[in-house]
Amino acid sequence: METGDDILAIEEDEKGNGKKGLFKKIFWFVLRIGLAAAIIGWLVSSKYAEVVKGFEHFNYYWLIPAALLYALHMFACAWRWYELAKVLDIKMGLKDAVSLTMIAYFSSLVIPGGAIGGDLAKIGFLNSRTPKGAKLEGAFTVLIDRITGMLGLFSTAIVVILLTIPLLMSIDYPYLAKLNISPWLMRVGMIAALLGLCVCGLVAMMAIFYHKLLEKIKPIGFLMKLADKHTNNAVSRMTAATDVYKSHLTLFSMMTLVTIIFVDINLVLVVFFITKGLGVADIQLMSLAAAVLIGNIAGLIPLTVSGVGVRDATVYAILAASGISASMTMTIPLIYTALILAFNILAGLFFIFGGIKKTQFREMAAKSQ
Repeated sequence: METGDDILAIEEDEKGNGKKGLFKKIFWFVLRIGLAAAIIGWLVSSKYAEVVKGFEHFNYYWLIPAALLYALHMFACAWRWYELAKVLDIKMGLKDAVSLTMIAYFSSLVIPGGAIGGDLAKIGFLNSRTPKGAKLEGAFTVLIDRITGMLGLFSTAIVVILLTIPLLMSIDYPYLAKLNISPWLMRVGMIAALLGLCVCGLVAMMAIFYHKLLEKIKPIGFLMKLADKHTNNAVSRMTAATDVYKSHLTLFSMMTLVTIIFVDINLVLVVFFITKGLGVADIQLMSLAAAVLIGNIAGLIPLTVSGVGVRDATVYAILAASGISASMTMTIPLIYTALILAFNILAGLFFIFGGIKKTQFREMAAKSQ
């Protein structure tokens, strides 16, 4: 039996662990911001004069169509999730879907894991509005929405990569000279790695729909049954939900097409209008598509806040290989990143006025650690 001293000791220990957890969160958050700042600083430092020149000559009126298209991309993501959620009879209006999607964008700035951290926040906020007994299915709609987005991105990226191999083979890797690595071999390796990542991503995303085949593999089937036993049939409920989506293949295919057009291609047009604002007249849309799509894939790596820095470096390298002048190559990704951050921060208004309690947000931030 616990004594009063024991209880006090436990409370003190919990307080201590709470402080350690808080310091850990702050440390990783600051580290991610610092890494993003370091990459941006490294990129800009060697071309500072050209970057300043690019901003000075930028026609900011071109930000209007760029911003409208970016807002359309955010709404398309919310509408896609709304349509996918209806398949499992999740009671959520389009207004709720938009609000929770915007909150997820904002959360991706402050919760570790980037876009995945935003998904965790979306799941947590959705659960607060989902009846008991349907919370797992509600969370599963977020996973299906993420799978749909990845299918659109990876399939589009494969086509663009194959069509721009000559461009990707001309990317310069000056820092590799010190490592005695063949630039040609590095370029081939990077292209193969990108294609491999996209293909593996597509296979992994689609494998979930063929869980019955996986269950026939004895070790996998055993682990699924074991997990089902210890999770109150969660695995069975998820596979049942997967079968429901599999029976709605037309809707799933349509949502993937919506992703390709209104998300992936749309973001290429966003950056195209940024190049128009800089007066770039000689860029090919396919080269721009390669820079944006591969940059967005790189931005999914949860090393920095919203992929800042990692995405910029990728877009910069591909645009530089396409022959754009030095005063433009670095300015384009910087303006693109500024636009992304501005919209993600503005999405925080949905957090402030969306009826979400601060305790819910703190709980989701803690679970993402």
